[in-house]
Amino acid sequence: MIQGSRQLLCTAALLVLSMFAGKSGAEPFRDGDTVVFFGDSITHGGMYYKYIADFYRTRYPERKIRFVNSGIGGDSAAGAMKRIPEDVAEYDPTWVVFHFGMNDVDRGAYSDKSASGLLRRRAAAYDNYCRNLDAVVRKVAEAAPRAKFIYLTPTIYDDTAIPTNMPPSATGWATVNQRGCSVALSMMAGHVLEKAARDDALGIDLYTPLQNYLMKRRANEPHFMLTRWDRVHPEGLGHSIMAWTFLRAQGVDPVVSDVAIDAKALSVSRNTNAEVSDFAAIDGGIAFSVLEKALPCPVDAAATPVVGEFGFAESLNREMLSVAGLAPGRYELSVDGCAVGEWAADELAGGVNLSLSDAMPQFAQSRSVFDANERNRETESVLRNHHSARWAYSGRTDVDDVAAFAKWIEEKGENGYFAKFVPGYVEYWPRYREVRAELLAEQEKVYALARSKLRHYRIVRKPR
Repeated sequence: MIQGSRQLLCTAALLVLSMFAGKSGAEPFRDGDTVVFFGDSITHGGMYYKYIADFYRTRYPERKIRFVNSGIGGDSAAGAMKRIPEDVAEYDPTWVVFHFGMNDVDRGAYSDKSASGLLRRRAAAYDNYCRNLDAVVRKVAEAAPRAKFIYLTPTIYDDTAIPTNMPPSATGWATVNQRGCSVALSMMAGHVLEKAARDDALGIDLYTPLQNYLMKRRANEPHFMLTRWDRVHPEGLGHSIMAWTFLRAQGVDPVVSDVAIDAKALSVSRNTNAEVSDFAAIDGGIAFSVLEKALPCPVDAAATPVVGEFGFAESLNREMLSVAGLAPGRYELSVDGCAVGEWAADELAGGVNLSLSDAMPQFAQSRSVFDANERNRETESVLRNHHSARWAYSGRTDVDDVAAFAKWIEEKGENGYFAKFVPGYVEYWPRYREVRAELLAEQEKVYALARSKLRHYRIVRKPR
């Protein structure tokens, strides 16, 4: 009863704090910004961070923004302190995004097994997290004095899941359900939002939208999960929800373009973030050209079915076209010769959102940005594996002398989780900065993929 009451109080408090999350310090990233995402494995994998970059590449293609993945699997707010010089200060960031908590909560203290001292361990984990988060933020502020901060709450631990996709070879912590861990993470989320308010920084609640959506789906789908079978790591849909929540909290521009055409006058009556030209009356319709200054934001395939439920198109992806003055009837829209869809004259007059139409050439162009960014994310994630080896063994041996490092690993017989990253580290670390430079060059190619193109629209009346 006490635990249940505590959960209700924690949830209620977090919901109240969430009402104010994202208010202070909310502003989109600007041209020339360097944004470091500083976190654990949920950042290391880089999906939510990559989806945020996708949005900026397509919505603000003229802004040169450097996004840096500084996540390391297994890290915590305490462990991150020793890598501030290499993973934060090195980049002289204008923004640092903090996302810790999943490894700070001491999941082992929520085992189903009865053990003495578990309540003390849980309380200590919460206190340590609060103290260590404060400390790592202070140290980052000293090391990166021009940076503004964004605090992300921990994500969910799914302790109500019934996993159906656990591999037969699974062993260790991921196979054990640590019940109560979700409540502990909600308490930690509350601290993050309180800290953001105190620091006049942007605090973004990721926990609540993930938990609310999970519980909604779980009501009718007992095996539905937002995470992998380990209950910890969100998959594509979960990372999409995280990215959308982040972008809304920043107050990014939801408009790709907003064009209103007067078909009778062959003129534009509203023109936001686009240039319209080359009007021509055609048999039963109108033709014109549009140069948009942005692209629709691409969406992970796993998230596509729920974009309507989350109001994604309305709140983040408005590519609006309105055409007034057409005679009653149905009309077909084509762009660059590709049939996009058909609407009644009154529907076109009211405006249609074209951002999620996969027949639009702009959609295909934005997907090319998405795919190129995904290749970069995969490379970035491998580089983070190398940093994981440095982080795990720094202080125990000289990780900068790769040959001596490899020999030390062999002599010690190291075979734990981080040891598997050592061979790749030894092979590639000597050319690490070269690979970094190659990644920056690849980003220039992404900018080129997002460059605006003149598109030719035709709206033709359908035969009755």
